[in-house]
Amino acid sequence: MRNNFKISIFLLILFSYSITTYSQKTYKDSIKTYFKQIEDLINYKDNYKEDFLSTETLLAQKELLSGTEKINTLLKLYTVNVYKSIQNARKYNQEALQLAINIGYKKGELSAKYNQAYLLFIEGDFDTSMTVTEEVSKIVKQSTYPETYSDINTLKSYIYTERGEYDLALEKGLELLDIAEKSNDEYALMRAYASLSHYYLRIENYSKALSYCLKGLHYVIKLRKIRYIYPKIDEIARMTAKLNDTERALETYAFYLEIEKKISPPGSYIQSVVYMNMADIYISNNAYDNAQNYLSKALVLNYENNYKFRVPRALILQAELFLKTKDTVNSIINYEKSIEAAESINAFDVVKSNSAILANLYKKTNQLSKAYEYKTIHNSIRDSLFNNEMEQKIIILETRRKIKEVTQKKKILELENEAQKAKSNFILLLLIFILIIVAFIVFSYLKVKSKNRLLYLRTIELTKVQLEMEEKLNELENAKAILKEDTNNDTSLKSSKTTIDNDVKNIILNKLEKLEKELFFIDPNCSLRQVAQLLKTNPKYLSQVINQEKKSNFNNYINELRINYLLSRLLKDEDFRNSKLSYVAASIGYNNLNTFNAAFKKRQGILPSYFINELIQESKQKIIS
Repeated sequence: MRNNFKISIFLLILFSYSITTYSQKTYKDSIKTYFKQIEDLINYKDNYKEDFLSTETLLAQKELLSGTEKINTLLKLYTVNVYKSIQNARKYNQEALQLAINIGYKKGELSAKYNQAYLLFIEGDFDTSMTVTEEVSKIVKQSTYPETYSDINTLKSYIYTERGEYDLALEKGLELLDIAEKSNDEYALMRAYASLSHYYLRIENYSKALSYCLKGLHYVIKLRKIRYIYPKIDEIARMTAKLNDTERALETYAFYLEIEKKISPPGSYIQSVVYMNMADIYISNNAYDNAQNYLSKALVLNYENNYKFRVPRALILQAELFLKTKDTVNSIINYEKSIEAAESINAFDVVKSNSAILANLYKKTNQLSKAYEYKTIHNSIRDSLFNNEMEQKIIILETRRKIKEVTQKKKILELENEAQKAKSNFILLLLIFILIIVAFIVFSYLKVKSKNRLLYLRTIELTKVQLEMEEKLNELENAKAILKEDTNNDTSLKSSKTTIDNDVKNIILNKLEKLEKELFFIDPNCSLRQVAQLLKTNPKYLSQVINQEKKSNFNNYINELRINYLLSRLLKDEDFRNSKLSYVAASIGYNNLNTFNAAFKKRQGILPSYFINELIQESKQKIIS
């Protein structure tokens, strides 16, 4: 078994190396090819006049049109202005929305509502943007409004990524890609590749990000979606720089400037991120004056145009630049500003990473109280449920994706000329890789099956112990109540030695324990703010009490209450454990079955469906015996 395992590891490493080598040889050629196609598209733009219309031309057309044609022209005006002037883009989009509602043009109405959500995203208002997006999602279907469907799901992936909810971002991107491939929808493919490129860029897997970026660029050029050309060139430059090819990155920005001379400039939204990325490149090249020049321009554009989610990264770059020039004081100031900006848009991944950096910087400058403060912030966010990526789910999604890609490549390679030795060897390597995965899955299944059984037995045992303890605690509480009546007079004579904070904490704890008995946690809308209102305190105090006394954050605390309650009820109530899993989840406060499964498995190590099935089977066996 050990020898087989070593061989498997060796083959996996060989496979990864061959893929990496092949990618390095081809991505530069791919970039050149795509840039040549962009040049050709722009050089022959007179043949595609509808795709290169200016604001002035569209405004002139709008005055002559009515009905759906006028709405479509207003939506084009939004597209032309979205990266140049949010104010103008919103004005044209609002006019299109109102007109579409008036005449019952559903497609135009849904497109305009998506545009509303995207403008909110640009401004960093992720919560409101997601609310509008969810409203449109209830109506839009891939079969009826394919482009709006693709746009909406891409925007969801973007928002999840910016919030640091990377598992949801990846899931949404892969889901859209599957739909696009099945329907052979080129626009959907373009948008799916954009969402995946955005995701991998944020988790710093630059090789994958570049691969998806180039795939998306292919469809941008083919479909002549001119507004995406500038962002794609910028992304390529940024990713090649992160892959330590700064020369190629600067060449890409030179190409960007050449394109800017031939067609309308991209606008402040794109220009701000270009300046940031160029500053990043110059920082890595130790060209600090150039870096500061571009970074100053980026900060001005971000603040002037209220590009909230761009501000934290610009401040981080400024902080890194100060570190490079040995100015630790100003570096700390900018890291703290970046955290403040990130908190305003709920970008908790930025808060998490920067708080760790600040903890180290304060430690180095011997400011231990501040170091402790930021270390505590970092640990609390790192351990919170909100930022806990569902690693197993991501691995499953990635594995499915890889197997699908491998299968597709295999079919293509089998149809090609068998005389091409390199490709034949590659096919063989892929087949071996698939066999290794299959063998590993079989082995893992057998191992997991045994492990799940042990976890089930342990859960049953612990639940029974918990029920016994609850009965004893109830008896003790009754006795304690009698004793309390006798000691009330004595305790009233003693002076309080606790602080006001301890009194508040004890009051909150007592109220919280009463709420627990009332099963407040099975309310699906249960939140920190809601519970704080019930307890007549503020969310901050409640959060501190739960962290200190329950040794947990709020979400983990709620999940623990729900799962404990569920286990007890499953053991006692035969009808309940024979209910549908969706009903079981809803009855303890979970509207989403995936969330319920994840919470149960995180705590018990097994899925609830497995636990319930085993419990039912054991009950049947007892009846038979």
